[in-house]
Amino acid sequence: MTLTDYESPFTLCPELEEKHLEVLSKMILTVVEITLMSHSTPYDDKYTLETSLFGRIRQLFIQLGKADNFPWVKLPSQTMDYVPTICNVPVRIFKDDPHNPKKLKVFFQNNCEQHQHSLMFEQNEAFPIESITWRILIQEPATEINKDSELEDIEDDYHVMLVGYDSITKSIISMWRSEANTRAAVISDFDELPKEIPVERNPIHKKSSDNIIEFPKNE
Repeated sequence: MTLTDYESPFTLCPELEEKHLEVLSKMILTVVEITLMSHSTPYDDKYTLETSLFGRIRQLFIQLGKADNFPWVKLPSQTMDYVPTICNVPVRIFKDDPHNPKKLKVFFQNNCEQHQHSLMFEQNEAFPIESITWRILIQEPATEINKDSELEDIEDDYHVMLVGYDSITKSIISMWRSEANTRAAVISDFDELPKEIPVERNPIHKKSSDNIIEFPKNE
């Protein structure tokens, strides 16, 4: 099935705004690109990449939750099982395939998410509590098996997906993919990065400004 076969999240959940999701997707993809570039040594593997990406995405949301110019992003808890709200909608973030996620926790609402849903229901009894599980998924480039029976990338870029799963059947009922990808997102849509700052205690190394995200101005 293609994207057009699913209902738009912005129709199904009017609280969500596409312009905000596009801005957020670009920032997430910038973190992805920076992490990929910094974890390409012989001492890196899938574990070092996945754990660093998880930590950096979490830190991104912690900073966004504190930023005054992103009122549509909230982070009620900074714990490891954090659940940010985007336009007041609880959304968890994973790196996975939306159609066949390897992480089963993609489908399940943790205690923090359930609590946020219950608060929304108290404020608005018309809210369909726990009927839809919203996820932001970082999707890897598509691959195929080549003639040598090896996996081969058939596209170069990561994408960000917003997926709504039926909380009972776990089937996809809504899906959206950002226009941004890792190739287009990095730095181009961010303000000028700060200058390099030397580390006084160790003059051999410098803290590179290439790995610092300057938040874009909120529209």
